[in-house]
Amino acid sequence: MLLRSLVRTGAGVYAPFFHRPATERVVGVSRTILLLASAALAVLLASGVAFLAALASAPSASAASRDHGASFAVRCDFTHRNSDDPIVHPGQQGAAHRHDFFGNRSTKFDSTYASMLTAPTSCTRPEDTAGYWFPTVKWNGKNLQAHRAVFYYRAGGKDHTRVKPFGADLRMINGSSITWSCGTKDGAAGTPTPPTRCESGVLGLRIIFPDCSNGEPDSADHKSHMARSVMKSDGKRGCPSTHPIPVPTLTVNANFAIPTTPGEVTLSSGSASSVHADFWNTWDQQALDALVERCINSVPPSEPRPEECRAPTAAA
Repeated sequence: MLLRSLVRTGAGVYAPFFHRPATERVVGVSRTILLLASAALAVLLASGVAFLAALASAPSASAASRDHGASFAVRCDFTHRNSDDPIVHPGQQGAAHRHDFFGNRSTKFDSTYASMLTAPTSCTRPEDTAGYWFPTVKWNGKNLQAHRAVFYYRAGGKDHTRVKPFGADLRMINGSSITWSCGTKDGAAGTPTPPTRCESGVLGLRIIFPDCSNGEPDSADHKSHMARSVMKSDGKRGCPSTHPIPVPTLTVNANFAIPTTPGEVTLSSGSASSVHADFWNTWDQQALDALVERCINSVPPSEPRPEECRAPTAAA
């Protein structure tokens, strides 16, 4: 129902003015509010769909970490297994616990720098004739063989322009900064103790070597000539004064197929806590120098890793 009254217009003439009842005015306002709210909700829903679509198309954190610059990678498959260790027990056949070897196919008790340089390799970069090895990994007492091993050479948070290649014939053993995980994600956080079950059926082992050198190719304990970088006030990592030479942060990521049922990891060296790894730099030194310059020194960590710096596909 409309109520009529007279109002005076600007010309002095009175004209009728119709009033709506209060209840109708409230209903009209409510409808306006509902329409505005519906429009806002539609905008929010559209934004949400776009956001979810963006999430679906964006690379995962692990994918992004694989693509960062100041690094290069090489895949080196398992080559052989024996009880030799030419770094700790040179010239002594069978003097060590059993090791799994990667890269250089000739690594054994009497290997020399010269013999390693001319030997074939399992690495996808034929210039990488280096020797990599660690104790044989076991699951419930049964030997495992890694079906995948990728070796990353990174700036590791240090000033990438100052990283130097490993010196020729450098040897080192690492027994710390070792983590275990499930699955094949190289960027997985991992834990110092291995899992007792992996639903994925894949056990992961990551080993990070020290990344600062005192300039010597070896030491009596095969460890003290190397040290780890430390965080500095500028947010970058740096080498201690005792080991002033920054070298690549060598990281090993190995994967093993295991049952999906519970089990226990042990090693040929004892319990899982005895895990360690050896590296002998018998690369073609000129090729290693060039990779460090092209892939670490010349590519900031914030930029994508060039194709030539990725790990080539390994042969079956």
